[in-house]
Amino acid sequence: MCVRLVLAFAFAGNYDVGVWEQVDEALDRDPLSVYSLNRDPGTGVLFLWPYPPLYLVGIALASGLSDVTGLPFHGTVQLWPILADVGIALAVYAYLGRRGAGERSRIAGLALVMLGPSFIAISGYHGQFDQVAVLPAVLALMAWENRRDARAVKSGLLVGVGAAIKTVPGLLAIPLAASARSFREGATLLVAAVAVPVVALAPFGVADPDGVLSLREYAGVPGLGGLSLIADPDRAVAWLQEGIQFHEPTSSGRFVDDNSGPITLLALLGVAALLFGCRPAPIDGAVVVWLALYALSPNFFMQYLVWGLPFFIMAGYIKHVAVLQVVLLPALAITYFGPFDDPYPWADIYITIMAWVWAFWVVALAVVAWRVARRRAKPPEVQAPLVPMRADGDALALGSSASRSG
Repeated sequence: MCVRLVLAFAFAGNYDVGVWEQVDEALDRDPLSVYSLNRDPGTGVLFLWPYPPLYLVGIALASGLSDVTGLPFHGTVQLWPILADVGIALAVYAYLGRRGAGERSRIAGLALVMLGPSFIAISGYHGQFDQVAVLPAVLALMAWENRRDARAVKSGLLVGVGAAIKTVPGLLAIPLAASARSFREGATLLVAAVAVPVVALAPFGVADPDGVLSLREYAGVPGLGGLSLIADPDRAVAWLQEGIQFHEPTSSGRFVDDNSGPITLLALLGVAALLFGCRPAPIDGAVVVWLALYALSPNFFMQYLVWGLPFFIMAGYIKHVAVLQVVLLPALAITYFGPFDDPYPWADIYITIMAWVWAFWVVALAVVAWRVARRRAKPPEVQAPLVPMRADGDALALGSSASRSG
């Protein structure tokens, strides 16, 4: 945690921290019109705030803390993702223990969050807040697996809180609903999950409907990973040379751009069909969801790693997550040291690593989906987790045990 705090207050961080400063200024002027920033050419950014509104509270509190203490805003605004990392690490530790993992495995899981370079770079330097949105989703899965009568409301509200911060954690509702004990329980979960972001967004929709409706036009920024990098690697070169850029895509890159929405939607529909048809353990369903996004989504940024890594650890793929963070370390460093006057040889290194990591996502998705399909369960039954936990197991061998399970 100390490393994160030093990074947060010693450096102004990634480009996004400057964006939060503009958002904070907009909140001072007119909080309910913040989405009009997305239509203001004076900001210099096409979409300054393409997120749900709940984290605006965090930005306002960070600004107030900066004013009261004299600490720089670029540091105080990063306290939330840093604290979220701590919360995720403790949740992972508790969850592994609940599943029967030994102390070594639990500490390994905690360490992969607290000492993992991907987590440190994103919360301590980048300044994005994906961890803040993912933490409620992690807690929602834990609450769901308690199997108490009120779990649908509790888990649904937690998923909704995550979705009201960033949309993607709301997708955890798919594997949870797929393992519901009844149609009513699944419907209750989904209603609760949808209600939170709808209620949070409602005042903005009333005050500034055009600004809120502009969110429909946001489709991410392609080039640094995912299908967009595979279709047009030169985009990554342009990113590493120019930073935020609008490189003219190739024909294959343009196809991915033009169809990014349908591609993502089809991927999620396929995932939903698999999960509702086979009813895997909720944690395995979560793994399928994040693998599908990494493998089939057009876009990828480094902060997206924190969507899936906590769930991969909780599922027992501890060794895989450790290796993955090591493999990604050069690409992570290139991302945050860039842009470069001369992008080579950094661009070649980055593209090679990210292409191989994308291939890993594809293979991992195919393998996990196949194992889930083989063990299809009929309602009201739910599959046992793919990776068994052993109290005397080796912390870094848990992931490999998946090959010995159903």
